[in-house]
Order: sequence, then structure tokens, then C-alpha cells
Amino acid sequence: MSNKEKRWSISKKDPSFMDINPDRASLKKVMYWRVITFFISTLVAFFYLGELTSSIEMTIVEALILTFFHYIFEELWDSRIRNKVNND
Repeated sequence: MSNKEKRWSISKKDPSFMDINPDRASLKKVMYWRVITFFISTLVAFFYLGELTSSIEMTIVEALILTFFHYIFEELWDSRIRNKVNND
């Protein structure tokens, strides 16, 4: 039985078990998405501002701010889920 199958069988047997991020796959997904959105945001900023340097600077600042708040959101969300599982 593979590790993924073992994790699935454990989670099916124990409803309080929750493997939210197996093998950090979602971290990879988020990083790839951040790269894609960086280029999209830079393109939108360039069309709006008409200047590449300012567009890149604005996109970097935006990405840092959004990443910080995304992290805070994820921590609060995970905490809420853990509290809910512990209280059930």
C-alpha cells in the first residue's frame, strides 16, 4: 500500500484526522499560481500605467502584500478548522 493510500485509509477510518496538505502539494500549487498572477498583474499594470518599470515595482509590492495576507488568512482558517475538529 502506498503512502497516499495509507493516508486515505487512515482518514476514512478516523473522521477527526485531517491531512490538509499532503506532501506540500498545495504549497507548490500556490507558488505556481503566484508566478502566473505576477505576470498577469504586471501586464494589467503596464496597460494601465504605460511604463514597465513602475508596473513591475507595483506588482512586486502587490504580490508581497497579498502573500502576507494570504498567509494570515490560511493560518486563521486552519486554526478555525482545528478548533472545530477538536470541539466535535
